[in-house]
Amino acid sequence: MPPFSYLLFGILTALATGAVGFVPLFGGPGYEHALATGLLVPTFAGLATALDVSKNDTLTPLRAVGRGVLCGLAYAGVALGTALLHAARVGICELWGALLYFGLTAGAGIVLGGAWGAVVGEVVSYLVRVRGFRWRKLVVVFGVLAAPLGCIALSVYRFYTSPMIFAFDPFVGYFSGTLYDTVIDAGNALLTYRFGSLATLVALALFASIATRQSDSWLRFDLSSPGSRGRAALGLLAAAASLGVYAYGEKLGHFSTPESIAKDLGGEKHGNRCDVVYPSTTREQEANLLVKDCDEEIVAVEKAMGTSGPPRVRAFFFRDATDKKRLMGAANTYIAKPWRREVYLQLGTYPHPVLAHELAHVVAGSFGRGSFRIAGDLGGILPNPGLIEGIAVAAAPDDEDLTDAQWAAAMMKIGILPSMQRVFSFAFLGDASSKSYTLAGAFISWIGTTRGWETVRAWYGGGDITALTAKDWPSLDREFRTHLEGIALPVEAESFARAKFARPGIFGRKCPHVVDALRHEADVCRDTQRYEEAIRLYREALSKDAADFVSQKELGGVLRRHGDKAQGKLDLERLVGTESVPRTIRDRAEETLADADFIEGSFELAAQRYEKLAAHTVDEDVARTLEVKALAAQLPEARPSVQALLLGDEKRGPNVFLGGIELGAWHAEARSPLGSYLIGRNLLNHGFIEAGAKALDEALEGTLPTPRLARETIRQRAIAACALSDQETLVRLRARIESDADPFSGASGGRRSATLRMIARCAAPN
Repeated sequence: MPPFSYLLFGILTALATGAVGFVPLFGGPGYEHALATGLLVPTFAGLATALDVSKNDTLTPLRAVGRGVLCGLAYAGVALGTALLHAARVGICELWGALLYFGLTAGAGIVLGGAWGAVVGEVVSYLVRVRGFRWRKLVVVFGVLAAPLGCIALSVYRFYTSPMIFAFDPFVGYFSGTLYDTVIDAGNALLTYRFGSLATLVALALFASIATRQSDSWLRFDLSSPGSRGRAALGLLAAAASLGVYAYGEKLGHFSTPESIAKDLGGEKHGNRCDVVYPSTTREQEANLLVKDCDEEIVAVEKAMGTSGPPRVRAFFFRDATDKKRLMGAANTYIAKPWRREVYLQLGTYPHPVLAHELAHVVAGSFGRGSFRIAGDLGGILPNPGLIEGIAVAAAPDDEDLTDAQWAAAMMKIGILPSMQRVFSFAFLGDASSKSYTLAGAFISWIGTTRGWETVRAWYGGGDITALTAKDWPSLDREFRTHLEGIALPVEAESFARAKFARPGIFGRKCPHVVDALRHEADVCRDTQRYEEAIRLYREALSKDAADFVSQKELGGVLRRHGDKAQGKLDLERLVGTESVPRTIRDRAEETLADADFIEGSFELAAQRYEKLAAHTVDEDVARTLEVKALAAQLPEARPSVQALLLGDEKRGPNVFLGGIELGAWHAEARSPLGSYLIGRNLLNHGFIEAGAKALDEALEGTLPTPRLARETIRQRAIAACALSDQETLVRLRARIESDADPFSGASGGRRSATLRMIARCAAPN
């Protein structure tokens, strides 16, 4: 009969993993389940084995290790069994891939936990037998916990002392480090890491096979026979392989350091306040703009917050999302580490769309709490995500058409505005990030306006907002809602707010990791003209989550353009006509129908669809693109250029090279403000700033066909002036915006404010 410890901790394993499975997203094998299992069950296996081995005088070291491994395998089976039971209850996302992932992460970790328990048991057995130590169980507990807690401490140390946010761990396996990147892929680094784990286990078993217990001393290794010497040699070889994997972990992608990342990227420049690390393949002008952008943004953020940040900030710019994930862990999530005075982003156009937001985190660190310089309880150990993200949103608002306050007012009108106390708690993570960030930013902006930014800083630094404002949370909530009631909204704001913010966060979605990975792969196939494979993958994603409206829309679009056109048209029309589908998805589906009409020569029908969509959308960029397409459908001379740039043809997608050729031919034949705008914008996007500015000036000399195009031409010209430090043009553009002939008149206000902020930032001395 097995010792009681195995039964006890086996029951605890079943209860713990069974309970965890009732949490959304943990119900079935997958990343979250493996993470929770790896945090708990290896310790259970270690304790059960150590308690057995430490009191069993008849066990050999090899049998002790064997018991630990068998215990680990048994507990891994129990944990996996509870996950499969939950999968039968809620449905499974992807079986074989999930089983493989479990085996490489928590499964292997539980076996290592059992083996570690055997080591601890042997040590405690020696202490009891030889040293007469009495507190056997206490030493077992501390000894077993030392390894998992030590590994966690090492990961926290690396998180604190380097840019990396991911972690490879012997017991957990892999932690991606970010909540908002839904595609979890440890890549080949997990395989090489687990090769090291296997080598460790093999070395331990081989050494145990030649070890014997002594009644009055430590273990003795028997090297008297050729077989034992051979096992010892193999054990040394396995130990060397394990140590080699650890020693080369940086090169294998198991961890990174600031130096290794800087070396991989290869380029570095230094500005007035910013040290910028960037890919060495970046063109010199673009690298200089990164430095200029950072230097200007940090001054603007400090002005908004009414404080001074650190004297210098280091900004890492990665080649793309894949490169960023490989080197520091976050793919599509932008990261700042205030305590390190560092930000981590992908390369982007000037001005960078999120650089100011991340710099705001660093500046906020000047009045943040604890070692991490953030807002939170217990000296910043328990973070307040709403306050951390909200202060950055408030200090560096984006350039959306609606302000954060307008979005919050729209949410209130459609009945999805939560209490503000909820937003500034861990419930912040339960909603979609766009909703949580927007509300937190709107509330902090309101506090800053009505109570002063000194109140915001004091709150962030650990003060109680109810004490600082002399109002309890319900009173603050009512006052904020009264403020929102007085904010004017465009007609369509409510329907777009419902589409943008009513969708669930990651914990409310079904199979988000699998579905997003499939959709991403399908998008790649679509863009590389492998349409049959794209159709298959979109359908597979929908088999996991039938309510994935994005995949529904993309599948309909590929069918309409490149597959069963009749079926694709029916699918898209069904999306357009279904009220329960979010408004943005319905509009994108109708735009896809219009694109197909355009490509097939039904220009009048396409123009009607485009104009209808442009008339009611509140997204300035989307509406402007729709207007350009509508104009091209009506103007034969504009069709080749716009089709090449924005639509593609029956076989291919859009192509900027072909678009450039067509634009050049159109521009040579007849100068058009619309053509000049398109030329200037594309030149600017590709780094040809002087030429782009000249083309935009030509566009502004004429009459642009719509107010949105006029506004965007001015905004793009302001970007060019900022990049060129053209103060004269900046002054002229600001005067034009602030005049009675304000081109932003009639717009929602968010884009106008953002443009003026950018001009002020560029005009201010650093």
